[in-house]
Amino acid sequence: MMEFAVALQDWLYRTLTTPIIEGVRGVHDHKRKDGSAYPFIEIGEVSDVPDDAHGASGGEHVITLHIWSRSPGQTELKTIMAEIYQRLHDVGVDINGPSTCFLLVEHTQSLEDPDGVTRHGVMAVQFTIRKLES
Repeated sequence: MMEFAVALQDWLYRTLTTPIIEGVRGVHDHKRKDGSAYPFIEIGEVSDVPDDAHGASGGEHVITLHIWSRSPGQTELKTIMAEIYQRLHDVGVDINGPSTCFLLVEHTQSLEDPDGVTRHGVMAVQFTIRKLES
């Protein structure tokens, strides 16, 4: 359901920034250059899997979030990820077009980057969309 890709990303951005998660320095949809203020959230890769049913088109739209932290230990990263989970998991999404749209956090992962300083959180958020045919 790529026809809703921009609307879903806009909804996701607003949900992550209104209000901004405490301590987060920004939410971006592009790679940041070195020297960026940490922590921040990057709206990353997207996959789209059609799943049409008789009389209704639909599918799954998965957006990967990357959470970057340089705070010592894992507390900051896990706190930000927990807040994202609370905002996104098992919620209805109100955008124009689809008849139904809901969201689940599909999986989360916390990694230490090879630099030994940066923590990298990965969260896959799955939008399930159904649009009744007219």
